Amino acid sequence: MRYFLFIFLLLQVLALVCPSVYAQSLYTLSGQVRDALTGDALVGASLYLKEKPGIGAITGPQGAFNLSAPAGSYTLVSQYIGYDALEQPLELSSNKTLTIQLSPTAYGVQEVEVTAKRTPLLTETAALGQLELPLETIKSLPVLFGEVDILKTVQLLPGVQSGGEGNTGFYVRGGGADQNLVLLDRATIYNPGHLFNFFSVFNSDALEHTTLLKGSVPARYGGRLSSVLDIGMKEGSLEDFRAEGGIGLISSRLTVQGPIVPEKASFLLSGRRTYIDVLANPFLKNTEQGGVPYHFYDLNGKVAYTLSGNDRLYLSGYYGKDVGNLKLSDGRFSSDFFWGNASATARWNHRFTDKLFMDVSGILSQYNFQFSWDYGGYEAILQTGIRDYSLYADFDYTPNVRHHLQYGVQHTYHILRPRTGEAEGQEGESFATDRVRTKYAHETALYLSDDWHVTDKLLVNVGLRSSHFRQVGPFSLYRFNESQTVVDSTLYSSGENVKSYHVLEPRASLRYELSKQASIKAGFTRSAQYLHLVSNAYTTLPLDVWVPSSALVEPQKATQFALGYFKSIKKNQYEGSMEIYYKDLENQLEYREGFAPGPSNRDLEYEFVKGHGESYGAELFLRKNYGALQGWIGYTLSYTTRQFPDLNQGRVFPARFDRRHDLSLVASYKWNDRWTFGGTFVYGTGQATTMPERRYYIEGTVNYQYGDRNSFRMEPTHRLDLSATLKGKAWKDVTSSWTFSVYNVYGRSNPLLYYIDNEGDAFSRGISLQAKKVSLIPFPLPSVTWNFTWK
Repeated sequence: MRYFLFIFLLLQVLALVCPSVYAQSLYTLSGQVRDALTGDALVGASLYLKEKPGIGAITGPQGAFNLSAPAGSYTLVSQYIGYDALEQPLELSSNKTLTIQLSPTAYGVQEVEVTAKRTPLLTETAALGQLELPLETIKSLPVLFGEVDILKTVQLLPGVQSGGEGNTGFYVRGGGADQNLVLLDRATIYNPGHLFNFFSVFNSDALEHTTLLKGSVPARYGGRLSSVLDIGMKEGSLEDFRAEGGIGLISSRLTVQGPIVPEKASFLLSGRRTYIDVLANPFLKNTEQGGVPYHFYDLNGKVAYTLSGNDRLYLSGYYGKDVGNLKLSDGRFSSDFFWGNASATARWNHRFTDKLFMDVSGILSQYNFQFSWDYGGYEAILQTGIRDYSLYADFDYTPNVRHHLQYGVQHTYHILRPRTGEAEGQEGESFATDRVRTKYAHETALYLSDDWHVTDKLLVNVGLRSSHFRQVGPFSLYRFNESQTVVDSTLYSSGENVKSYHVLEPRASLRYELSKQASIKAGFTRSAQYLHLVSNAYTTLPLDVWVPSSALVEPQKATQFALGYFKSIKKNQYEGSMEIYYKDLENQLEYREGFAPGPSNRDLEYEFVKGHGESYGAELFLRKNYGALQGWIGYTLSYTTRQFPDLNQGRVFPARFDRRHDLSLVASYKWNDRWTFGGTFVYGTGQATTMPERRYYIEGTVNYQYGDRNSFRMEPTHRLDLSATLKGKAWKDVTSSWTFSVYNVYGRSNPLLYYIDNEGDAFSRGISLQAKKVSLIPFPLPSVTWNFTWK
């Protein structure tokens, strides 16, 4: 740990005090890549020198890039999926700053093919399992109820499985839902779902880029085992005021942006709300419920300010909430519930030199859930939540053409409220309580990574993340006897250290260039996760309880190996990959056998059992990037198992999200200037679940004996969705379009769950049992959305 800290400090001192030591007569080109029409930054754009293809860069946050090369005359090639490639002359005799503007690819009535030499995106970096999702492609795909949804598009990628029919939950390479780090402008979003996870919390109109990392995750990311979904918000236009939005079947949205100070500061505001409750309530006043009892909304905001040529400030925030209530007309029962996320990010970018950049961020992330009800004078309330305060200092340093270093320090203070509940009788007397103390913890990490161009063909990325987690008081640690009676306890005061964990997380990956169009990659990742999600299977509400690693629960750990072949075809018009992986998971958590939710003063951690997991598989991916027809094919063959000494008699069993085959076909076709068609087809092996194998008659009632855990397979799922987008004629400064889509075109009845139905009389032995399937949307579901843009 001391040696790692010494290297970190030495690099920073060298970078600030004597950057010329590394210069070796090299000059740096830095700047940003932006959309020529909107001014939005393009994240993931590639640049390279035509005369020296080994020298290039990929734009990061805010579209920033920097590369170093000897003095000389070059041709700079800039490119991004869905945009025309740009070649421009470059005289490099000193350090330069450049803003590059790329124009979206345009198609006329007659087909025109624009070609240029391109550096393949999939083949040029050492990263495995990293994919950019262009927002224009996402918006052209068919969606449920007309709501464009990033998370459902992520589910169409190889190695990613959906959480169920119409659900935004996703599982990556055998990991659980809690093992995905979802970031919005670097703030953690703990529950990214609306409407019981049918829609995500992300309004696509406010977003700039979406990147999924599921293979070799860079050392700057930590705290999760399976993947990172990094989503960035738009900065807002510096040129003019503009607005865009849409009206769908269940919600409307509006985004406005524009300059605050010309060429220096901009803003963006975006909102979305369901309105089906507002429209339907007048027609439902006389019903038992009295109206639609549910709605959700989102608010996004961002301000970007250029303080100087070397300094930029960003302030961004998100607030979203689901609100519902349920009341019976006779007044016997009423309930209210809500859940939601909130986040705020303040970022300061500073450029010390053309080779050294710094990004300092202060972040707040929060998730809360509350459910209260009144039944015949008996009142109860249940609450859970989590809040994080984070401070990051990240550095990006390019000492020469062979090395690109990233290093920094990150700290988060966690406040977790796993479960708080209370019930009162008619006289106000409390008769049931469920009060688990708030948990407090500190999580700190140092990291260092280097993209090292060993030769023109061999690129190696090596990184090390040193993470430290410390649970602090107040906390009470109990010891129980066999009858679960407390026999001893240890009390920790506020701020006192309870338990500490330290994990070294090395990461390494390499890319070897077989040719200008093909490369092989290999990767190794070791990671740790200190927060754990415990989902309650007894309710459909999003009662997800987060608990920290502690004196009772050890951190989860994972080791992943991956190997892949990557290919660019026809000047990157097509790109494809084949990857195999193996993941070993330690300290996986499940509820103990026989656990049932209910009032208790015991910490939830006492109800967990610890086990081991494995996942391995192969992924195939082929994408067409340019032309009238675009899209991809993704296929995954995978095996995911769990083994717990205290569950299933210690035998290995399939994980709930184990899926042998997973196929996705995605296509978008631009027929002419006005019509664009889209479609998706998905197929997946049925989900593993546990079902009864035998039945017994005891005193006139039917009792079941269940089989091995997750030994029953549901029917396979498959579905076809289609869409058509009609671009309207421009009227003054307003352009608009209509999107028509049909979800589940041929009405496939995909299983959501199975239940056992009893018919007959047990006394007469005439009873019959039948497993029945429940489907969510077993019919074609059309939708229509009107979208507009004004500027």
